[in-house]
Amino acid sequence: MASEAVRQAIIDSLFSPDSGGAAEKLLIHLKVFEDVKQTDSAAKNSGKQPQIVGKPRYLCLTQKRNKIRLYKTKRNQNGAFTIGKTWSLDDIRQIEAIDANQFSMTLNKTYVWAVERPRDKLVFMAHVVDACQRFLGKAPRLVNVDESYLLRYLANPIAVSPSTTSSPSGMVPPGSPSTSTPPALPMSSTSSSPSLASSPGYMQHSDSDPRSYPSPPPNISPERTKNSPLSPPVAAALPVASRPAPSPPMTSTLVTPPPGTTRSSQRAVEVSPPMNTQPEEPMKSKQRYPPPMDPKEREREERKERERAREIRREREKREKQAQQEKEKLRKVAEMQEKMAEKASLMNVEELLADFNWKTSGNAAALEKRLLGELHALEAANVHAIIQSDERVRTVIDQIDSALNELDSMDSWLLLYSAELNSMGDDIREIESQNRGLQILAQNQHSLGRELDNLLNAITIPRSCLDSLKYDPMDTAENVDQIQRAAERVQQVLKIKLGDGMQNMKAVQERMGVYNSHSNKFSARIFDFMKSQFDKQAENQKSVSSRTPSNGRKPQQLPVAMPHTVVEDNLIKYQGFSLWEKEMEPRMYSELHRYYAQTMAPLYEDDIRELIDGVRPFYTTLRNRGLDELDYMFKPEESRPVRALAYGANLRSEDSRTNRYRQMLRGSVEGVIGGSASSLDGDERAADDAFAQLMAQSTMLVTREQNFMCDLFQYSQGAPKSFLERGPVYAQIPNTNELCGRREKPRDIKMSKKILDWMEIIFETLEPSIVSLLEYGVKSDSTQAASMLASVEFQNEKWLGSDQEFMLRLCSSLMQRLTRMFERFVSDQLKIIEDTKVSTKKRRGILPFFRTFPLFALRLEVAAANVDPDSQTRQTVNDAYEKIINAMMSSLDSIAKETDQTGDDKEQLNANIMYIENMHHFHHELRSNKLHVLEKWIKYAKTHYDTSLNAYIKVVIRRPLGKLLEFFEGVDNLMHTSTPEEVQFHMNYNKTQLRKVIAMYPAKEIKKSLEQLYKRVDKHFSEEEGLLQVVWRGIQEEFIQQHEKMENLIQKCYPDTRLHLEFSIDDLLSMMSELARKVHL
Repeated sequence: MASEAVRQAIIDSLFSPDSGGAAEKLLIHLKVFEDVKQTDSAAKNSGKQPQIVGKPRYLCLTQKRNKIRLYKTKRNQNGAFTIGKTWSLDDIRQIEAIDANQFSMTLNKTYVWAVERPRDKLVFMAHVVDACQRFLGKAPRLVNVDESYLLRYLANPIAVSPSTTSSPSGMVPPGSPSTSTPPALPMSSTSSSPSLASSPGYMQHSDSDPRSYPSPPPNISPERTKNSPLSPPVAAALPVASRPAPSPPMTSTLVTPPPGTTRSSQRAVEVSPPMNTQPEEPMKSKQRYPPPMDPKEREREERKERERAREIRREREKREKQAQQEKEKLRKVAEMQEKMAEKASLMNVEELLADFNWKTSGNAAALEKRLLGELHALEAANVHAIIQSDERVRTVIDQIDSALNELDSMDSWLLLYSAELNSMGDDIREIESQNRGLQILAQNQHSLGRELDNLLNAITIPRSCLDSLKYDPMDTAENVDQIQRAAERVQQVLKIKLGDGMQNMKAVQERMGVYNSHSNKFSARIFDFMKSQFDKQAENQKSVSSRTPSNGRKPQQLPVAMPHTVVEDNLIKYQGFSLWEKEMEPRMYSELHRYYAQTMAPLYEDDIRELIDGVRPFYTTLRNRGLDELDYMFKPEESRPVRALAYGANLRSEDSRTNRYRQMLRGSVEGVIGGSASSLDGDERAADDAFAQLMAQSTMLVTREQNFMCDLFQYSQGAPKSFLERGPVYAQIPNTNELCGRREKPRDIKMSKKILDWMEIIFETLEPSIVSLLEYGVKSDSTQAASMLASVEFQNEKWLGSDQEFMLRLCSSLMQRLTRMFERFVSDQLKIIEDTKVSTKKRRGILPFFRTFPLFALRLEVAAANVDPDSQTRQTVNDAYEKIINAMMSSLDSIAKETDQTGDDKEQLNANIMYIENMHHFHHELRSNKLHVLEKWIKYAKTHYDTSLNAYIKVVIRRPLGKLLEFFEGVDNLMHTSTPEEVQFHMNYNKTQLRKVIAMYPAKEIKKSLEQLYKRVDKHFSEEEGLLQVVWRGIQEEFIQQHEKMENLIQKCYPDTRLHLEFSIDDLLSMMSELARKVHL
């Protein structure tokens, strides 16, 4: 009863629907002790239940669907259970029986447990072994355990139930201290008889040996046993105190007759209650573990389990309530019966002691011996009386003996049948093993057949594909596409990766050798065919070029290069073949690329020659001019009127030339060039445009050829990596604009190097031809170096960062060469400026290099009109400006210093006049031409011009106002050391001296002096530069300032004299205006 309570507590705590374990079923549990310290050996030897000292644990074997688990649980103080460890069946490796109470199991480690009852241990081990056989197909390793003997406990209901107590109710072993010998009770004539439990022939089989519990005969049913004539006497013979409680479900009673009876009477008869003791056939134990179910059935079964669990819980709660009420009633009845039995026992003991004349001082041992003898005699008499009293007993015993004989016979037949079944089982297992082997063999053969079929399909190429590689024509795009598809099949077979050693099979290697031979022949065919195509298309392009002769172009017409569209359209369809050669025959691929470059080189050599010949006449026109016609070139003074060639007699004025350059700079060149084809500025601009056209056309040829070559030979950054990844076959160039487009620079340095090498072969003569033209053009006009540099730099900036490495290197080389040419030209100009000498008679007027520089600057700005402010051309031109202007200013300073070496006022005046005229011309021309790049020097010239003009005016006005200016300058200086009132008391600046000085400059004298001054200024500055009016206006303003200054000094220093100058400001303005009108008239 206690074991059933433990089982129910385990289910409620761990495997009930409330705890979440409704789908997991508890099969069996076993109470064990771990970490055992000691056992009660005396109790073990005497057959008593041993006292084990250790930690109590409970092993639980459960099933959840098709999984069996083993749990080690612990009982808490509140009566609930918790799981400590969990193992699956795969973890059980070994089971070892150490002794009757101890066993070990090897899981993740070896655990040693002890049990209180050996039979429970064996039953639990039988369940574990059976579960392993059913769900794993094998049993764990068993040590000191007989497997066949162990599994018998699954067929015995008494041994299976772990809740069977070791000492059933009413079955106490002899000599147990808990068993007392009650006095003999008189037998009733109908139902009462002496107790069999107190007879000397009664024996209790120990739980320590499960073999001492024979199974009940299969032909005796529980009803028959219950109605046996032995049951009522046995139950009636027991006293009230020693009768078993009516509730235990697993009790059994064994009756053994005394010695000396017949063999049939010596059989043990087991009388079992019908509750939970119905015998089962051995094969029914196999249904303990249900077979695996499919998911739907399992789901339905789980729903049923949950419904049953809820019903069971409700029934259990109802039964528990009823059981509690029954227990309470039974407890009260038991208490009353115990009290009554105790009183009866005391009365019986007193009567017995009185009958035996036993006193307190008597011998207790003798009394015990006498009582035992009487008890044995009474039991023997009772049994004999029972047997002799009824003839039916003998009949029953005879029938029992007969049944036992039949059972023995049946047992022998069953043993024989079991042996036969075992033998047949071995045969069946052997047959199943052979059958599995045959199935595996058939599967292997089937898999081998499939693998061979796949292998043959993978390495087999149709004959039509091989013939296509050999014999199909390659003229049209359709033919090329068909051949490429056949080649794709060959390459797929050659690249196939066969595993499991199939690559080394002789048949596979032979087949691959044949296909390699076809591939090599196809590569050789492509190589020869494409070489012939290169030659053929080169001839076609030459014939096309010959039909469009260059001499049909009009004179002075810009050259235009014809792209090789014939070659491109006819060869583009073969780019797949190039990819095949690149992947399968790299040596042939490189040779094919080199042959293409050598074949195309003569075509481009003719194209470049034609372009150069078309540009050269433009520079020939410039070369036929004389040096004196190039007004924007710095020339020595003595060479200006010399060198006049027969061609250049059409000279223009400087204003006309400057105006035309200014229009060219602003982009309005239509009227200039349209007026006269041989005009100087038109020829220069035409030469600039012709060279720019040459660079544009050359760049077009180079970039288009490189892009086409990379597309044809699939040698670019985005090209397919394999022939299997090739693109479609084109009958002609699909997009011609893309050929001239910009492409990304490849990251592979080796790829860029190979492309550069092939381009150098094709355009080997391009750079020498352009360099020859550069030298020819610069000799014609040195300023052409700037325009050429701008054109080359424009193309370089356009393709910078692209994959056109050859074009970028060409532009870089040409830019370096042109920069050196231009710097050499600037150095020559500097030398001319520095060597300029001015004679004493010509130290007035505008210097030659100051007249030339505005035209020089306009020419360079026209050449570099469209360049960026940060470009190299702009930087080179700006550096040239800086050097030349510095040289000009340095030369001007040197000439002025030479003029002023004597210290004469006249020479100093001439130096100022030189500064005024040159700085005014420099500032005026650059400002009117809007040359903003020279803004710094424009401001510099303006500053020097103003300084020189002020110095000149201060010098020239001293002739008409000499003494008057000197007097008032003295007054002004005297005011720095004394007060204005003290000035008139000074001897040289008193009132008398003031009247005398004022009287010396009447209005008539002033007018006469102004007329002489105007003539002198007119002599110093030519009308042509417009300086006379500017200088005369400055003199007028100076006169007014001096007049105001003198009047202020008179008012401050001589306030009481009431003196004034004899001429007023209005007189000065009228006189100067009159002089200016007379001169213009």
